[in-house]
Amino acid sequence: MTATAPPGSSADVPGLAEEVTPAHEAGVRVDRADGGVRRWWPAVVCLSLYIVLAGLDFGSVQSLGSGTMTGPRNADQIAQVWWLAWAHFALTHGHGLFFTDWQNYPVGLNFGMNGSLFALGVLFAPVTATFGPVVTWNVLLRLALILSAFSMCLVLRRFTRWWPAAFAGGLLYGFSTYALFNAGGYLFLAFVPLPPLILLLLYEIVVRRTWRPIATGALLGLVCGAQYLISSEILASSILMGVIACGLYLLPNRKSVSLRNPYLKAASLSTLIAGALSLGFPVAFTFFGPQHAKGPPNSPANLAQLHSDLLGPFVPGSLQRLSTPHLRALWSQHLTNASMTYMGIPLFVAIIVIVYLLRRRGIVLLCGVMAALSIVLSLGSVLYVNGHDTHVPLPFVVLANLPITQGLLATRFSLFTFLFGAVVVAIGVEELHGKLVEGRGAERLSPRQRQFLAAASLLVVVAVALPMLPARTQSRSPVGESAFFSSTAATRIRTGDVVLAYPYPTAPFIPAGPDHSSVYTFAPVNNLLVDQAVSGMNFKLVGGYGWRPTKGTFGSPKPSRLSPPSVETLFDVAFSGVASPGQLKLLASSNLTADLRSFLHRYGVAAIIVVPLGHHPAVVIAQVTEAIGSPSREAGATVWFDVQHRLATAIRS
Repeated sequence: MTATAPPGSSADVPGLAEEVTPAHEAGVRVDRADGGVRRWWPAVVCLSLYIVLAGLDFGSVQSLGSGTMTGPRNADQIAQVWWLAWAHFALTHGHGLFFTDWQNYPVGLNFGMNGSLFALGVLFAPVTATFGPVVTWNVLLRLALILSAFSMCLVLRRFTRWWPAAFAGGLLYGFSTYALFNAGGYLFLAFVPLPPLILLLLYEIVVRRTWRPIATGALLGLVCGAQYLISSEILASSILMGVIACGLYLLPNRKSVSLRNPYLKAASLSTLIAGALSLGFPVAFTFFGPQHAKGPPNSPANLAQLHSDLLGPFVPGSLQRLSTPHLRALWSQHLTNASMTYMGIPLFVAIIVIVYLLRRRGIVLLCGVMAALSIVLSLGSVLYVNGHDTHVPLPFVVLANLPITQGLLATRFSLFTFLFGAVVVAIGVEELHGKLVEGRGAERLSPRQRQFLAAASLLVVVAVALPMLPARTQSRSPVGESAFFSSTAATRIRTGDVVLAYPYPTAPFIPAGPDHSSVYTFAPVNNLLVDQAVSGMNFKLVGGYGWRPTKGTFGSPKPSRLSPPSVETLFDVAFSGVASPGQLKLLASSNLTADLRSFLHRYGVAAIIVVPLGHHPAVVIAQVTEAIGSPSREAGATVWFDVQHRLATAIRS
C-alpha cells in the first residue's frame, strides 16, 4: 500500500514537507450530483448512522425525559445541569450571563472558573424553556457523540474522496473511548465537534492557502471563541496541539514557507481580530471579573494524580465489552485513571502500519507523529507502568509547570490521540479500498465483486473499533427532585428570595473519622441545586458547588465561608453524621440559637427548607425551631416562610 500523487503536486517531496492535495482538486473522481452539485445523500446516511449508534449507546428513548438524568447523578453532573438552567433563566430575566449569585449566595460564581457550558446553555435555551434543563442535558450528551463524529467525518472529506472512509474516521473519533467515557456525564469534555474544525482551518491557513485568507482566519477566531464558551480546557489543548502541528510542518519547510507570505499575514491578522472580538470579553471577565480566576481552579499537584499508565491504551477494563476477568482485575488495581485513554492493540497497530506504508504522504506522517505525541502527553509528568512509578520524567512535566497550561489534565489529551488517529485510519482505509477496487486487474471484477471488496476494506475499521465496544449503555439516574418544589406551597417563595437549605449544598466530601480523612458522598448533598434548577431557578441559594478563588493561587470547590461558620457546620455534621475534631470544637463553643439568628439577619434569608436526607435532619429542625419558632410541613419538607418576620418576633420575645 503505497501513496500515489497527482502529477506536479508537492507530494513528491518526502515526509512532513508534503502539502496534501485534496481529492476533489487532484483530478480524481468525486461523487457529485447532476449539474455539479455535490450529492448530499452520503452525508445524510453518515449522520443517520451516527444517530442510530448514539441511540444504542444511550439506550431507551424514554431516558430523554425530564424524570431521568443521564449519568450517575453525581455532584459534577448536577452542577452542569444547573448551569444550563442558569443560562436560560439569565436570558429571560435580564441577568448577566457571566456571573451569578443565585448559588453560593451572596458571593457568587464566575462562569469562567466553572465550565459553565455557556454557549450550549444559550443555544439550547429554547429547549430548556420548553422541556426543562434535564431534557437539555440528556439531548446534548447524545448530540455530543453525533455532532463530534459528523464534524470529523466532514473534515475528513478534505483528505479523502470515499465517503465510507470519512465515516470510519468520524466513528473512531466521535465514538472513541474518550468520547464514550465523558458522554456518561461530562458534557463540556464530550462535546468536541470543534477541535477537528480548528485543526482543519489551521491546515488550510498554513499548508494549502487556497481559501480566502480573511474569511478563513476570521472563521478560525470565531470557532476558538465558541470553543472557549464550551470548554476553555479543550480550547487550550487544541491550540497547543495545533501550534505543535504547525511547527512540525513549518520546520522542514522553513525555506519555502515564509511567515511574511501575504496569505499567512492576512489570515493571521484576521484570526487575531476575530479571536479578540469573540474571546476578549469572556477571557477578561474570567480573569478580572467578580470571583475571577487567579490561576487554574485545581492545583497541578492534585491534577498530577490523574495520570494515565503505559498499559492504559492497551488494557481493556470494565467499560469495554471485550475484556477478561484477569484484564479487568489488572485495570481496577492500577488503570482506572486511564479509562479514557484506552484504544486497543488493533487500532494502535493499524496506525503504525498505515503511517509506515504511507510515510511519503505528509498528512499521514504528521498525524501519526501527533497521535504518538498525544499518547505521551496523556501519560502525565512521570511514566507509570502497571501502576508503578518509574521516576522517568515525561514532556507533560513542562506543561504542568507553565502558568498557561498547568491546569490541563494529562489524560484528556487522549482526545487528540483519537483525532489524529482517525485521520490516519481514514486515509489508510481509502488507500486500501483504492487498491482493492481500482487497482491493477480490478477492471476484470464484476460490480458485485467490487462491492464485496469495498466492504472488505471496511473490515479494517471493524477490527480496530471492536475492542472499544462499550460493555453497556450509558448509566442513567432518577432526577429525584423534592416534591415540595412542585407543590403549591413553593409559590410562597418569591423570585429572588434567599433560601437556606438542608442539606447545605457544598463539595461532596464529608469527614470519615478523627484522622481527618474524607469520603465522597455521591449526590444528596447537592439535591437542592437540582431542585432549584428544575423548579425554574426562582430563588437564590446559600451554599453551592462550584469553583471559586481563594487566598492562594488555586481555587476551591467549596462554597464561600459565611459567618457565623457554626451554621454551615451544624448542617454539614447533621447530614454526614460524622464530625471532625475541629467541627466538634466549633459546635461546642457556639451559641447556635444566637448564631442562626445572626446568620439569617445578615444574609436576608427569606425561607428555610429542610429535606429529609442524611443522618440527623431532626437536629437541624430542632435548632431552627429554637431560633425562630415552629415550622410547617409541606410536601415532605419542613419549611419556615417569612423568616425575617419570624426573626424579628423571636428577637422581641
